[in-house]
Amino acid sequence: SSWAARNANRPALTPRGPLNAAQKAQANTRKASHKLSAEQCKEADDGLSSAIQCLLADKTEKINAIALEHGVTQEKVKKLMGGEKHYKGNCNVQLANALIHAKAQEVNADRPRGAKLSLKEIRNLVKADDSMRNLTAEEEQEYINKLNEHCALQNMSVRATNTAVARDVHWMVLDGLAVQTGIYACLFTSRGHVYDTTQATWFGTDNVMDFWEDVLQIMQRVCTRLLNSGLSTFLFKFSLDAVLTGISIGTTVKRRDIQINYTNFSTAIKEKLGIDLRGWPDGIPFQSPTSINDHNALLKLRNALKDGSCHWFRMTPRQREEHSAQLAARRKRGETVGKPRKKRSDAGVPHK
Repeated sequence: SSWAARNANRPALTPRGPLNAAQKAQANTRKASHKLSAEQCKEADDGLSSAIQCLLADKTEKINAIALEHGVTQEKVKKLMGGEKHYKGNCNVQLANALIHAKAQEVNADRPRGAKLSLKEIRNLVKADDSMRNLTAEEEQEYINKLNEHCALQNMSVRATNTAVARDVHWMVLDGLAVQTGIYACLFTSRGHVYDTTQATWFGTDNVMDFWEDVLQIMQRVCTRLLNSGLSTFLFKFSLDAVLTGISIGTTVKRRDIQINYTNFSTAIKEKLGIDLRGWPDGIPFQSPTSINDHNALLKLRNALKDGSCHWFRMTPRQREEHSAQLAARRKRGETVGKPRKKRSDAGVPHK
């Protein structure tokens, strides 16, 4: 089970499949090409940076000369030479990005991983597409709305695999916080559902995990194991409590102080309270759900209680009379009805 499987009503992000041999070869070729282009760009950037440094040095000298000549400070000369921007840029979706997104959805939708067109190629396709020129205001807004909907869908979608979830938690949350705020954080993770196959693990920024071993004298794997075992027990009990809550008879008899006695059900519940249970699933012994160790049987019982096929009902006076007569006949034959209470070890001994 995964987070996406337990949230079937929400969209899931499609995970990337593994590359085959041909796709890996193409990826390696692109990496080599990108590396060569990056080196060339770095050389060009270094040359431009050197030229700008020379220009700034000459500019500083000229500013000093002007300030000395006119008897003013350098800050005043710099202020008069340039201006400041007193407005904020627009962070809304731009039409150019919306057109690129629409074209990418059109040309890359059916392409396998490794064969999708690059951003540069998509830009060229947008420029060559006559249908994306001279758009009306309504058409432009339609493209922008589609990109906004896609962004909202990406933000609310769930990860399709547990591996992707763990990767996001590690790298997008903790490491992002550590880089942006400088905090130290540690995380212990365990499964969130009794049928979840997620492996328990831990993660920490920088050397924060040394705190557990050096200060608290406990290993990280021990903490993770205790957390996983504790949550497993809690989740299992929670499921059992959900079953017990589902078959609560408090609403049937208008009382909330009733404890269901499965061992002496015929006498303590049916005979005394006139309440019976109908539709108990076949193949499951009638016993307390806390005594059921089979998850499939427990799930079958819970589903029966949830859909109403197994439910409590109030017995009619005739049904109660018939049931009492049957118990009386069994007692008369010498049968033991229910589980008798254990006799006290000091029974018959007078007490002061």
